[in-house]
Amino acid sequence: MKKTRLLFFLLILQVPVFTQVIIQGSAIGYEKKKIALYKIDDYISNHETLIKEGLIDERGYFKISAEIPSIEKYIIRVQNCYAYLYLQKNSTYTIEIPKNEDFNKVSLNKKEVEITLFDLDSNDINYKILGFQAWMDSYLSNIYFSKEADENNFIKQINAFKNEVETVYANDTSTFFIDFLKYSIGQNIENLKFRGSSTNDDKNLFYFEGQDILYKNDAYMEYLKSFYKKYLFQIKGVSSKDIYTAIVRGDLYLTDSLLKLDSYLKDDKFRELVLLNLLREESYSSYIPKSSILSLIQNISLESDFDENVSIAKNLLANYNFASIGFRFPEISIGDKEAPLYLSTIKGKYFYIHAFDPTSPKCINEIAALKKLYDKYGKQIEFITIYLDPERAYSKVEQRNLDALNWRKRSYKVSDPIWENLQIISFPYYMLVDDSYYLLASPALSPIPNNNYQSIEKTLYDIIHRDD
Repeated sequence: MKKTRLLFFLLILQVPVFTQVIIQGSAIGYEKKKIALYKIDDYISNHETLIKEGLIDERGYFKISAEIPSIEKYIIRVQNCYAYLYLQKNSTYTIEIPKNEDFNKVSLNKKEVEITLFDLDSNDINYKILGFQAWMDSYLSNIYFSKEADENNFIKQINAFKNEVETVYANDTSTFFIDFLKYSIGQNIENLKFRGSSTNDDKNLFYFEGQDILYKNDAYMEYLKSFYKKYLFQIKGVSSKDIYTAIVRGDLYLTDSLLKLDSYLKDDKFRELVLLNLLREESYSSYIPKSSILSLIQNISLESDFDENVSIAKNLLANYNFASIGFRFPEISIGDKEAPLYLSTIKGKYFYIHAFDPTSPKCINEIAALKKLYDKYGKQIEFITIYLDPERAYSKVEQRNLDALNWRKRSYKVSDPIWENLQIISFPYYMLVDDSYYLLASPALSPIPNNNYQSIEKTLYDIIHRDD
């Protein structure tokens, strides 16, 4: 009897849990290009992880599959185009990616496109979300004119909509969708300013206090970011100056202790999440030194008791490998793959870095001026060119223009992270790095004078003669 029970138990353990999702469809204009599925790791850093990659066939059709354990928002990427899609386990999605009118044009600019989904089941999360969003957008556009003209009627209509939403979706069993509804209404309706609208205390009590943190629900995280937007200057119970001083000192314990004085931030895990969002926001301003911000984020990644916050902190640190003025330049190689040569190993020189596209007329027009600068300053200042690795061979003229750049250069594919790390989205582009490998200017002045009659030449001259 015991053996029978054991065998039955082992059979149960071996039953696979089917969570596969299939994404198929057409992408006309992207024939023989790669299509990739990315997961959004978190909505603070927006860091992405590649889940699955496939190939669009010669007819423009594709099919990829992946294991998806629970409902989340994902990203489909083809070349420089991307689209968002919610995925739930045991589902098949048939989609159409809009036709690419510029099939042979390579671009670093990322463009969001609107995909078409076919034959969605009424229980699918995309069907529900798209239906709700269309309903809410239509309803708000119809009543918004009355916000100023007849505020009483506007308030009445808002309350009627919220009551109707509650009635329509009363029997829905998807917790992800119900949470999505709640925080979408918070973002799109509760944030409207009108007489009788919820106070911040009301919002905190309803949306955050004593509730689980929904890290994987994008509506929750977007509402959190809007509620705590620029919160450094709104913290309750403590002065912004004290918080600023603690952050600048890189003192995580003091920063946390001060934030805890705010009645909205009593929960340790939630308070740390709000701090991460605050640090992310301030990293884009010049108010707080980036070194202090990075120090605090690093401390959270090492000391936090909460795995989700550790992951966010690590993702933020990974994102900050971008080129940033006043910080160490990201490590890049300009040697070939077999024998990489890292720029940081070239000691005692400034770098004038040039991003180049041999097919761009503007890039070509600057070659002569760039070569004159190199002939004049190339012995003291290191000229480096990085350029796009073409999907087709360059023409003879394009290759001749490329060969005219007779200094160190290296090609990178359009999909290489270097373009994003250096934040280059157009060509030509110039950067200036000092002899300690810190970024001085991005974009730096070009070889050709701008509208203010300024070019990079005076800067290069001053660098060479700085000891005179």
